[in-house]
Amino acid sequence: MKLIFFNLFFALIAINTMAQGLQARTGEQFPDIPIQNLINAPIKSVSLNKPQNKIYILNIWGTWCSPCLPEMDTLAKLQLANLSTIQVIGLSDDTPERLHTYLKKKPSKIWLASDTSGFFYELFGLAYVGQSIIINPKGKIVALVKSDSINQQMIDRLIKGEAIRSSGETKKEKLSGNADPFAVDSTLNHSFSLRGYMQGQPSGSKRYLDKGAYRKRRISFTNATILGLYSNAFGIFSQKQLVYELPEKEVSNYENKETLYSLDLLVKQEDKDSLMSILQKNLLLNLPVKARIEYRVIPVYALVNKSYKAIESAKNELSYSFSGRGYDATGAKMADFAESYLTNELALPVIDETGLDKRYDIKTNVEMRTKDGIMKSINDIGLDVVKKEKKMKILVFYK
Repeated sequence: MKLIFFNLFFALIAINTMAQGLQARTGEQFPDIPIQNLINAPIKSVSLNKPQNKIYILNIWGTWCSPCLPEMDTLAKLQLANLSTIQVIGLSDDTPERLHTYLKKKPSKIWLASDTSGFFYELFGLAYVGQSIIINPKGKIVALVKSDSINQQMIDRLIKGEAIRSSGETKKEKLSGNADPFAVDSTLNHSFSLRGYMQGQPSGSKRYLDKGAYRKRRISFTNATILGLYSNAFGIFSQKQLVYELPEKEVSNYENKETLYSLDLLVKQEDKDSLMSILQKNLLLNLPVKARIEYRVIPVYALVNKSYKAIESAKNELSYSFSGRGYDATGAKMADFAESYLTNELALPVIDETGLDKRYDIKTNVEMRTKDGIMKSINDIGLDVVKKEKKMKILVFYK
């Protein structure tokens, strides 16, 4: 009950804080808000705004974040090497149960804390996890850095009181106004818009699958790379299915806004089944980089059925979501599960060879976002993958 109270308390503070436009920033004193729910520390909470005898590194991470796991391994080694001068706190939105599971597999001197409301993530306006707030012994925020940039050299400089450069990223303020950045008229029969970088918009895409005027006939991208646009259009899910006949940065470089594009395509009702092929044609006509499909024999994983209890779904359309915590879908075909989810999580393309040809409700639970964690989650529902070679579709970029 106490944990629920704290999470609700912090959620309400977070909402109020963001509503007032308040945000903790480098150079300011750490907010007078204790970090609660420490699960493996000698204390239950800590207030970082008060003078301490150590430098604190507050790493915002998650067991569901695959890049965060090696970062935590590095921070754990740095913690052991600097026990008297630093204290790393790993703050995640995982439940205490998931954090205890992590500790059983990776015992650590890093203090772990559960912040399921994401309060501190919002307080610092972080653009993504895998970033650390560094607080000096006087309780002052001295830097926001990417966690993979922290090394012994940086810690030595912090101990000497030297300034370090902030490399972290915070959220850009989203432009107000119409929720639809392309302001498409719902009465239009068809339209196509291609623009450059759109200030104030996140990078992402949207398929209009729900009921409405655009159902299954519209797709939008904001601040997408050429690689992302073509991969979506041609149904390519794995990096192993990409070939570059030009420098890779020409098709995938988020740091160069001039290489990012925003696109909106609406097709006629009678053309909705051809949405992606129409998108392909528009990309080939309008982008400075071209792409073609070839077929090559490459290593893949085949998804196979071991003991899956195949209960057919009552849904006849796919609805799904996935994250580092797993996959959750209704009305899913095994090919959907293999291609759109497992290919994203494993090092090779994944093809469906289960022999299960109906629609199913599929749910997995990933305890830790590693290959072993993914494998265990699919084994737990009676599925497995085996490595083999197969002729696959390859997307080749060229000019």
